[in-house]
Amino acid sequence: MAAPAPRRPRVPVPLLVLALPVAVVLIAVLGLRVAYADRALPGTELAGASVSGKTEDEIRTELEQFATRTIVVRAGDRRLRVDPVEAGYAANIEATLDRVMDAGRDGALGGLLSTVGGITGRHEVLIDTRIDTTRLDRTVTRIAQSVDREAFPGALDVDAELLEVGARPPRSGREIDRDDLRQRLLRALQTGRRDVRASVQTTRVASRADVERVAQEAQDYLDAPVRVTGIGEPLTLEASKVAPILRLSTAGDDGTVSLGTSAAETEKLVASIAARRDRKARDAELSAPGRSTIVDGKGDVTWRPKRADVRVVRDGRSGRVVQRERSAERVTAAVRAGEHDIALATTETKPAVGADAARGLDRLIGTFTTRYEPGQPRVTNIRRIARTVDGTLVAPGATFSLNGRVGQRTEADGYVEAPFIADGKIVPSVGGGVSQFSTTLYNAAYFAGLRLDAHMPHSLYIARYPPGREATLNFPDIDLRWTNDTDAPVLIRTFTDETSVTVSLYGDNGGRRVSADTGARRPVAGGDFAITVTRVVRYADGREVRQPYTTTYDQPAEGE
Repeated sequence: MAAPAPRRPRVPVPLLVLALPVAVVLIAVLGLRVAYADRALPGTELAGASVSGKTEDEIRTELEQFATRTIVVRAGDRRLRVDPVEAGYAANIEATLDRVMDAGRDGALGGLLSTVGGITGRHEVLIDTRIDTTRLDRTVTRIAQSVDREAFPGALDVDAELLEVGARPPRSGREIDRDDLRQRLLRALQTGRRDVRASVQTTRVASRADVERVAQEAQDYLDAPVRVTGIGEPLTLEASKVAPILRLSTAGDDGTVSLGTSAAETEKLVASIAARRDRKARDAELSAPGRSTIVDGKGDVTWRPKRADVRVVRDGRSGRVVQRERSAERVTAAVRAGEHDIALATTETKPAVGADAARGLDRLIGTFTTRYEPGQPRVTNIRRIARTVDGTLVAPGATFSLNGRVGQRTEADGYVEAPFIADGKIVPSVGGGVSQFSTTLYNAAYFAGLRLDAHMPHSLYIARYPPGREATLNFPDIDLRWTNDTDAPVLIRTFTDETSVTVSLYGDNGGRRVSADTGARRPVAGGDFAITVTRVVRYADGREVRQPYTTTYDQPAEGE
């Protein structure tokens, strides 16, 4: 009996049911792998755009077009186009293609399972980009410069001749936030967005109607006269003088406008008024003898004040000074308020010497006389400087400067060329000889017991002067200065004739008595001689002050 044939294993029906769909899927996957072998898998996006099923060449073309596609920047109502390349954008096309073609293809089982995932999934690929930040910054600056503008609040056009006021309309300002724009452009270049909205800050201004309203206020202001007081007689200003100061004034962040003034033009207006209405204080005018007593000793001298006939010829007068800054503030306040009566701020200045103080000058407190040869050019200069100083009043506590009072000696002022000591030599100089007047004035102040602040003896001894008690003069570096340290003004009177000059000081020094104790001349090696003269000041209360001063003279240069 033959053996029975072997039986084939039977596949369970459920397994067949499950295997059939898998086989179908695998066959489909194999088909899709073949179909998409050189194409991007379905669901692949590049920079937000689908490239599913596209070949490398097609994707390369899109990348090249993308790299040059214009970015539109929206800034308020402006639309600006930006070339990505100019903005610093550059794409690595080949590296990006590799990313696109690899998307969804990695995995095990020969890539079959990954292909299933790649077909059924979504794959976003970013473009491999490089950004030149320097070019990006330049692009941001260019955009900002084309968009930004300063706010213009409007303005008044004032015609000072026709007295007409017009209005220039306002315009709002705007400014791009550059840092924010830079970040937005950078993201757009990296992600492929081609629409960027810039953040713009707007500056508010007043409305055109508001500016025109202020222009009408300015017109109304010019139609009425402006009356200025506080400067003596009231002054009526012509509208043509007021017109240049009117301005549109802005205040606050809301662009509020009002009628105001130009600070510079207001200061000019006030200065022009002050030039006409400022008034110097005037000292009392006195009359006293130019020379009533002669003191000319070159050695020991003793002096005490003498009663003198000093009369008040004209009383002093207060002065007035317009306070520029405060007055300008008042003008501005008046214009803003629409007021046409303006009281300027002024300060009263007192005369250094009033009539009451002048009437107390009843003493000749100091005097001195020096002599010269008549007819010499230097005499012209001595008499000229004496006339300039004559009548000068020095207030209590004030310091007198001879250079300050007279200034530089020039031919235009009447001075002539005459001998002058310079570096130990006698040379010609315009104004030469005025040191004799300086010496004469120095001695008058010396014997008046006044405080001596600055003087310089001649380098060479000159026989017409008291040795050790003289003072040279040169502008501007060598000066004679003394201070009126009494409680009364000091009046300087001068007198000249053909052979002498005298300086007399009138005032009240409280009874000071002065003596000059002259020491012996002492030889000096390499020089001429040295001498010490001591001023002794005796006060009414019994105090005695000794003030020695030593002078050393050089030998005259050979030939002098």
